[in-house]
Amino acid sequence: FLWSTMPDDHLFDLARNGKLHELGILQGEVTRMLEDPRSWQFIEQFVDQWLDVGALERVAVDPDYYPNFDNALKKSMRGETLHFFSEVLRENLSALNFLDSDFTLLDEPLANHYGLSGPRGSSFERVSLKPTDPRGGVLAQGSFLLGNSTGDDSHPVKRAVWIRARLLDDPPADPPPNVPSLDTTNPDFAKLPVREQLRIHREDPSCNDCHRGIDPWGIALENFGGDGLWREEIMRKKGKAMEGQAVVSASTLPDGTEIEGLEDLKSYLMNQRRDRFAKAFTTKLVTYALGRSLELTDEKAVGELSAHFNKSDHRIGDLIHLVAASELFHTK
Repeated sequence: FLWSTMPDDHLFDLARNGKLHELGILQGEVTRMLEDPRSWQFIEQFVDQWLDVGALERVAVDPDYYPNFDNALKKSMRGETLHFFSEVLRENLSALNFLDSDFTLLDEPLANHYGLSGPRGSSFERVSLKPTDPRGGVLAQGSFLLGNSTGDDSHPVKRAVWIRARLLDDPPADPPPNVPSLDTTNPDFAKLPVREQLRIHREDPSCNDCHRGIDPWGIALENFGGDGLWREEIMRKKGKAMEGQAVVSASTLPDGTEIEGLEDLKSYLMNQRRDRFAKAFTTKLVTYALGRSLELTDEKAVGELSAHFNKSDHRIGDLIHLVAASELFHTK
């Protein structure tokens, strides 16, 4: 769970002497293991499983649209999310920082890319964010924004599905096999911004039923291009030139809540979906800890862990201790 490797001699000795079932000793060992450098294996593997930061490597950034983008930034974007999780864990901060935060973790190249100052060199440093900075939380991090883009534009559907699946554990159903996909073979259609393509796609009633519950989550993030940077215009090719269209980030969520942009979306998640996020995070952590998919019989235990997680102000370290001490984990 915490080291992704064999126990060390101290753990073997405790196990041999039957001490690991004593709660005080168990909790002390969890603390020791989290403080050990080997716990970075947990951070890397859990964050990748939970947030799919590996998606960065599956997207090829189009130099026609982002001529100044350096592919080496992908490593920095991955590092931002990993080190952000590490900071929240090691400082025992609230996991709600993933929904909104007044800081992030940057190295110098990524800070320059975002237009922020502070770090010098390749080491990741905590950077305080101003209220006017369009950052804060995982939804403003390059790993999410670029990883859920087309490489030449944002992709509201990919971003929306990611939010529902990763942050809320509410993935939308797969589209029926008879539903047509976006007609990218039509050159005129392909030149349209993705948002406009989706509007046309939703004119088919069979498509609209699903997309009205998906698209609004991603449309709110249209101010971020595929390179993870804030934009006021969406640039598309028109012949050999580029033509800009104004960004529209206003949308209506499935429950009727009207939002516009990142700040409204973060506020909605913090105030209206906080409990859902807590349950989703608990589910993802327990799934990782057990090394298997959850079953119906696990639901009660996960619900109890989630309730404790809420009471602890969503402290990840506290939740890890609870999971390690749970009967669910001891009988996996």
